[in-house]
Amino acid sequence: MNHLAVSRTGDEWPDRWFVTNGVVAVGPVTFELLLRSVAQGRVPRGSFVRHDSWSVWRRLEDIGALSADGRQRTIEDLATLSTSLELRATSSLSEPPPPPSGQEIRASIPPSAPVPRSSLRPGRPVSVDPVGVLEHATEFGQGLLLALSTAVAAAAAEVGLVHRVRLDLGGVVLVGGHGAATERLLGERLADDDPTIAAARAGHTIVGEPEFGENSRYLLGRLGRCLPGVRGVAMVPLLLYGELTAVFELGRAARPFRAREIARAEDVIEALAGRSVIMGWL
Repeated sequence: MNHLAVSRTGDEWPDRWFVTNGVVAVGPVTFELLLRSVAQGRVPRGSFVRHDSWSVWRRLEDIGALSADGRQRTIEDLATLSTSLELRATSSLSEPPPPPSGQEIRASIPPSAPVPRSSLRPGRPVSVDPVGVLEHATEFGQGLLLALSTAVAAAAAEVGLVHRVRLDLGGVVLVGGHGAATERLLGERLADDDPTIAAARAGHTIVGEPEFGENSRYLLGRLGRCLPGVRGVAMVPLLLYGELTAVFELGRAARPFRAREIARAEDVIEALAGRSVIMGWL
């Protein structure tokens, strides 16, 4: 996909939508057909959708609640951010702000805000089908976005980011998001001294500890800009032929992640690695 900025009028954006709940994926379909499928129970209401021009997933119910004009504006706004991410990656605005300090983290999660007891009890795991979902991807960029959404569902996360190693753009660039506000980060290029990148290159998964160490602070600095009050952060790298290719980051506000939840996200990323090799995407 060419992510260079393009100039279009609203009527020129194609009515092509993709939908997934992490278990199944459908698309491209028109928005009218998508709404009919929801009404008929063929598409779960908790699904996420992505317009063909977007590099982010947004909640279906949020997009469906918009007026026709509001939906058109949202299409144009997110399309512009998505198609210009390469331009941002090469600009002075490409690096994210520094990570929060431990004191800032503690202030953002006040002790007086207890975690709901219901969120402390293990929930029934979502039975995802990464192989089946990834069969809908025809190129690596689509695979990244589908794997991101499926990993979010597998780990019971609320927000997700995916970065791709882009040597032509000078480093590791944020190329996709899952959840509200993730579009604000598109095109950011991670700093060379970001410790999470060193861990990813070594093939290490990161699961945020309660006290938020150095790696976790960097993850929280990004994920917290999309999800205020985030408590759980994690990172899973994608290595192909021994080289770092992409980095997936997950976050949620309810509670920290359990290792077994992130292990299920690792299964999704492993499925993407297998699909990439079979299809010869890279």
